[in-house]
Amino acid sequence: MSIIYNLDVRCYEILNYLLYQDGYTTVVQLAEEKGISKRSVYYDIRKINEWLEAQELTPLEIERKKGIWIDEEQKTLIRTKLKMIPPKLAYVFTPVERIKIIICSILQRNRNLFLDDFMELCQVSRNTTINDMKEAGKVISEYQLQLIYENGKGYHIVGDLVRKRSIYFAYFSSIADFYKKEILPLDDPEKVQQIIEKLKDIENALDVQYVQGTLYTIAVFFSTIDNRTDILEFSEDEKSEIMYTKEYEMVSKRFEELDESERLYLALHLLGSRIQSIPVDFMNEKTGQETQKLSRILVEAFSRITGIGFSKEDELVQAIAAHLKTSLYRYRYGVQLANPMLDNIKSEYGDLFEVTARACKYLEKEIGVPIPDGEIAYLTLHFGAFITSGQQQEEQLRVLIVCPNGLSTANMIRGEIKTLVPNAETVDIRSLKDYQKQHNYNVVISTVVIEEEKNLILVHPILTDNDRMTVLKKCMKYEYSNHVNITQITEIASKYMTEKNLKEFKAELMEHFSKTSLKKYVKRGSSQKGIQEMLQKSYIHIVKDSMPWENAVQISGETLLNEKFIKQSYIDSIIQKTKQYGPYMFITKHVFLAHSEIEHGANKMGIELTVFKKPIEFTALDGKKRYAKIILTLSAQDHKAHIRLLNDIMTIFSESENEEMIWKSETAENIKNMICQLL
Repeated sequence: MSIIYNLDVRCYEILNYLLYQDGYTTVVQLAEEKGISKRSVYYDIRKINEWLEAQELTPLEIERKKGIWIDEEQKTLIRTKLKMIPPKLAYVFTPVERIKIIICSILQRNRNLFLDDFMELCQVSRNTTINDMKEAGKVISEYQLQLIYENGKGYHIVGDLVRKRSIYFAYFSSIADFYKKEILPLDDPEKVQQIIEKLKDIENALDVQYVQGTLYTIAVFFSTIDNRTDILEFSEDEKSEIMYTKEYEMVSKRFEELDESERLYLALHLLGSRIQSIPVDFMNEKTGQETQKLSRILVEAFSRITGIGFSKEDELVQAIAAHLKTSLYRYRYGVQLANPMLDNIKSEYGDLFEVTARACKYLEKEIGVPIPDGEIAYLTLHFGAFITSGQQQEEQLRVLIVCPNGLSTANMIRGEIKTLVPNAETVDIRSLKDYQKQHNYNVVISTVVIEEEKNLILVHPILTDNDRMTVLKKCMKYEYSNHVNITQITEIASKYMTEKNLKEFKAELMEHFSKTSLKKYVKRGSSQKGIQEMLQKSYIHIVKDSMPWENAVQISGETLLNEKFIKQSYIDSIIQKTKQYGPYMFITKHVFLAHSEIEHGANKMGIELTVFKKPIEFTALDGKKRYAKIILTLSAQDHKAHIRLLNDIMTIFSESENEEMIWKSETAENIKNMICQLL
């Protein structure tokens, strides 16, 4: 009897990933891609090869110092076999996934659930399940909810209805694939499909697109709505605003069985999940003005914290205002627009995310509710898309970006591609719905598989280093930025090589130069220096005299001025802005971050720290006095490079104790050592 070899989920994903790589993929790349060890990669490749041999296909080879390469003919054969694999593959849930499964199962329950149910769902022992239930209880307690057990009725979550729904939508999107792949069972898959079809009808009728995965999450939730007796309450003003939208009109026609409050709730989900801006007629004029005001507050806070001025500030304000129009309702009614890219955004754009989160604190004060990380991540993409990299472009390559996760995501990818491939003539964006097979682009970059696209580069919504490597490899077939003409080299080499050897030689040559380009890019992209690298002892001063604030600002930038990091006009601009707007540059009670726009005289990135033993007095526009014990003068070379430095400053001075310790220090060396210890 022959042995049947099956692929588990991770092996399936690794093989699928390799099918969309152009050129060699190293074991290290695969390990980074899947977050596993190199040993695990080798083990998975062995299992993949067992499966390939069982399919009578050539096994994968790991070439020394190169990695794995699959030719196009082999890729076609493998894809054909992969389509025959059933969606239900062996899977081992992580502890975090098990907790999310437990919580969402209870919240969407259509019957009583007991410990044995969760053991069967998660395929773990009774003791492990008991521990998972305890952890689930801790998690939901952070939402001011409570997990309880009743004899004969099983597990329930009790507490505020909005919070319960909020945690469901926050968690379900990250485990939705388990249900789609039938790794986890749905209570009524036919009903879920019927709801999805109705939602897609609405999407087509309104000619809009919703964030990927949203319709499925909504459908699963509403497939068990009949089991719920609790009711959401809306004010008359809120009702009138939502009822006025086309979304509500469509929902009312297609979901007549829902009561009014659930139709309102469903319409809010659809409005909040649009990729395009929501209709301008949504919300009354007063509410529209409010979102404009809040957006302006957020943008100004971001600019004030970072010292970044936006050349298209009004456009950015409008984009964020459109986002906030429904966000305010989402916060209030627990309509969580889950962000599947949250972890990647935190990982790849951690500094920018942290700065955005700090700016959002000002917004939270205005609206009176906390802004979840998923929303901050979307706002991070908005800001990132409007921060110019300053790269010059030459006319050469044509690139198309296809992204179903929203325009802010696509704009972020476009910004990276323009930096990575500065010679690209065009870098355009299309939604998946607007993508056409016939086009004149050399390269198509997409976050989802496009089956018949020959020039496809499959990437993550937030580009990883492996993605950047793949982009470079592909794009180097059309343009070469290393002042080396590979075509000319291969033409010369063709006189001395066979056709087969020439093809391999050209592939290896491009591999070599694309790696060189990537190293240069990664080095450039990761060259952001923190305060430990930038703040040398010669840029730290302790002043014991009292003086007017104008003199203090001048002294605080003196070393940067002498070393030509800045011009005198930069210091003059800081003084002028402080006179005009008041001492808005205070980042804590006693720390003043002196900075201005790059164009006012910043030559390169630098930081100077001055401690004033006799605090410097500033007068606000309302006449109130503020006192600076520490003045930091910051200059930037562009709109991005100083963000890590800025985050270090915020980290250090977010604790008043740190501020006090630095102020009491008597030497520059002590201050330098203290900063290193604090970070």
